[in-house]
Amino acid sequence: MVPYSGNRALVEGAFFAAITVVLGLLGLYIPPLLFFTTLLMPIPLAVLVRRRDLKLGLMALAVAAALMFMLFGRPLTVLLLIIQSGPMGLLLGLLFKNRVSAGPAIAAASVVAVVTTVLTFLISFWVTGINPFDMGEEMKQSMDRALDWYTQSGLVDAAAREQFRESMEQMARLFALLLPANMVIWSLISTYITYALNRLVLIKLRYETTPLPSFSRWKFPWYVIWGGILGLGTLLLGDELKIAGMATLGKNIIYVMGFLHFILGLSVFTYFIKRWKIARGFKILIVVMVGIYWPFALSVMLTLGVMDPVMDLRRLGRDDTTKGG
Repeated sequence: MVPYSGNRALVEGAFFAAITVVLGLLGLYIPPLLFFTTLLMPIPLAVLVRRRDLKLGLMALAVAAALMFMLFGRPLTVLLLIIQSGPMGLLLGLLFKNRVSAGPAIAAASVVAVVTTVLTFLISFWVTGINPFDMGEEMKQSMDRALDWYTQSGLVDAAAREQFRESMEQMARLFALLLPANMVIWSLISTYITYALNRLVLIKLRYETTPLPSFSRWKFPWYVIWGGILGLGTLLLGDELKIAGMATLGKNIIYVMGFLHFILGLSVFTYFIKRWKIARGFKILIVVMVGIYWPFALSVMLTLGVMDPVMDLRRLGRDDTTKGG
């Protein structure tokens, strides 16, 4: 840690607060950049906490929030951005400062990301009253306008219009149904990206960081399988008791767990592709076939992802290599 010397520490706090403000305003004034802003805003705060301490990080966050409130003028928008980015930056700084290994660090940061994402959604719903789970009249009108354009352009004939409309409505309902799960999944993905970028920045600043395991070495603890069991049980119980909210919750849990198991299965597949002593061209052919027969490959990846936490499939690969050599 850099020695805490009053004025110098305050100058550093102001500097990192200014960087946070610039990143935030870029995203607020240029909406296409908001995606990158949410990934990058936690980094200055994390670096400050890593260099100094949590107290100075909190002060910098408060200053950044006040400046953004004054300069942008939309309190709700700024508040939601601060909630999403601020706690994440402070937590990452503490995790790097205490040299927590990558796995537990990303898991802890993911929990915070999910909580802040849900919190921003609840605040937004409470203030605006807009419920994204309800396919309201406005969305139906948008579908009708789109269908009118498709019909006039000759892309959809009159006979197929209703069928196409029904398909669009089903897609919209499915999107609304799985919106919470998609929010959680995006939180997990963005957390990993922010963590990796933050680590690269700290390495450039010549701080020691814990190494990130290669993708082929990713592992989940065995008890992760209880997530899928919980989701399935909630879904079945909700259907049995005719409680739509419970059934929806079960579907979202299953969707999130399916994503996690798919990623783990892909990691296992990558491990074996790298370990198999076969010609490079044949490995490329296998990868291409996986892409072509994607539905079948998806089921294979999910199966590998479900089995690996319990069976440690990569251990079998190491045993085979040992016996062969």
